[in-house]
Amino acid sequence: MIIGLFTDNHLQLRILFLVLSLNHHIFIMDSGTKPNLISNLPDCLLVLIISFLPFKQSVQTSVLAKRWKNLCRETTNLVFKESEFGLNQFVVDTEAKNSETRALFVSIMHQWISRFTGNTMETFELCLPEPVGFEEDIMSLIEFAATKQTKNLVINFSSSNSRQPPGALHIKLIYFQKTGLDITRLFSNLIYVRNLTICPFLLEMIQDCDDPMKLHDPMKTRHLVIKTHMYPHEFGGITIFLNSCPELESLTFETYTTGPIVMSQRYWPLIHPKTFWLNNKTYECLERTLKAVKVENFCGISNELHVLQYLIRTGRVMERLDLHAAKRLNNEQRRLVLTAAEEFQKNVERGSRHLRVTLHNA
Repeated sequence: MIIGLFTDNHLQLRILFLVLSLNHHIFIMDSGTKPNLISNLPDCLLVLIISFLPFKQSVQTSVLAKRWKNLCRETTNLVFKESEFGLNQFVVDTEAKNSETRALFVSIMHQWISRFTGNTMETFELCLPEPVGFEEDIMSLIEFAATKQTKNLVINFSSSNSRQPPGALHIKLIYFQKTGLDITRLFSNLIYVRNLTICPFLLEMIQDCDDPMKLHDPMKTRHLVIKTHMYPHEFGGITIFLNSCPELESLTFETYTTGPIVMSQRYWPLIHPKTFWLNNKTYECLERTLKAVKVENFCGISNELHVLQYLIRTGRVMERLDLHAAKRLNNEQRRLVLTAAEEFQKNVERGSRHLRVTLHNA
C-alpha cells in the first residue's frame, strides 16, 4: 500500500496533501475507531507529506493529534516571511510594534532551526525586509541553510514598499555595510546553492563591494531567479551574478510592474540603460551553459529590452526566451509587449541559431 503512493508525478501523494489541507479530521480516525491509511503510515512518510505542504499549513498539522505535534519540525521546506506570521496583533504599542514584532519573528526562526534534526533542506526562504539591527541573525540563518545543503534558497531583504527612492536605499546600504552585514561572508555561504533567488537589495549590495567580480569563488548555481525593478543601478549586480555563476543553466527575471520612480544622480552615478548593455563582453555561462531565460511580468519597457537584447546577442547556447506578459495591461501596454516580442523574433542579432522566443499570456 505504501509503495502505491509513489506513482508517476507522486499523483496519489498530491491528493493526500490536498485532503489534508481541506479536512484534517480524516487523518486521525475514520468515523469509527479504526485508524485510516494515513494513520498507519510511518513518521518518515508523514514528514515527507508535510514537507510538500506550504509552510504555514505544515505548522498547522501540529494540532491534528499528539503524534503530529513535532513532525512539522522535520519539514524540509522552511519559508520564513515576516508578513505571513501576523505577529503585530500581539503588540499594542504602535511605536514599539516594528522592533518588537521583528525581534519576535527572528526569535521564532532561531527556535525553529535549533530544533531541526534533518541533514538536508529542500527549500529555505528568508524574507525580512530592511533587516536593520539583525545583521548577525541573518548571517547565522543563511549559514544554517548552507550547512544543510539547501537545494532552493530564497533571500529577500527588499522592502514591501518596493518603490522607495534610491537615495533612501543607498543610505541603508551604507548602514548595513558599517554595522555588520558582511556581504563577502554572506555570499561565501551561497557558493554551493544550486537554485538561488535574490532580491533588488542584494543586487545593490554586491556591486558596492571592493572588486565585486572577485568577491568569492565561482558559484555552483544552476538556476538563478533575480527579482528586479530593471533599474540601471541594478545592472551592475546582474552582471556580477552572470560572472559568478559559470554553470548557470536557467535565468529568471521576476520584474516589478508598478510605475517608475524618479532617479536621482545625487546618489547614483549616471548609467545609460542602452549603452551599458551595448558592449560585447561575455561570461562563461553565456558561452557554455545558459540555455533558458524567462521574464515574469514582462511589460516591454526599454530597460527590459536592453538587458534581453544583450542576452540574445551574447548567449551562444540559448534555446528559449520565455516572455510572460504582465497581467492587467491596458491597450497601449499590450501593444508594447507585442512589439517587443516581434522585435526579438525578427530584428535582434542572435548568438544562438537554436533560440526560440515565446510570448505567453498576451
